Amino acid sequence: MFGSAYLDGRQADTARVRALAAARKAAPVVLSYDYRRLEKDFAAARGHLTGSFRDEYRRTTTAVVAPTAKKYQGVVRATVVKPPGGGLPAASVVSASPDRAVVLLFVNQVTRSTQITGDRVDLNRVRMTLALTSQGWKVSAVDAL
Repeated sequence: MFGSAYLDGRQADTARVRALAAARKAAPVVLSYDYRRLEKDFAAARGHLTGSFRDEYRRTTTAVVAPTAKKYQGVVRATVVKPPGGGLPAASVVSASPDRAVVLLFVNQVTRSTQITGDRVDLNRVRMTLALTSQGWKVSAVDAL
């Protein structure tokens, strides 16, 4: 009884560490694009995704994002916020089990396009759900908060 509870706790701890690292790595890739290299950017993003979310991402980027980005020369650069004095990017595990985790990230997006003057900075809070797959931790959902 106690042995299995200990093992479950250790697996959840490992999940927290690995899922958090995967979320920090995935967020800038999934939430960024440049109209000059959309296919490359979207393909890189899909490499971090899994399941129906990967399919939804492909449909949305093909039908909505790509045409708009090309038309208005859109460039979006996302970064997970770091503290002013340096340190790890601002992200935290909300919940974790051995095969699923939910991570909260503070993400800034800088947007440039022909529709705006200068850079527009959006300060976003993102909830990212990750699933453990045979290829490691992959994003199965992204929700703006």
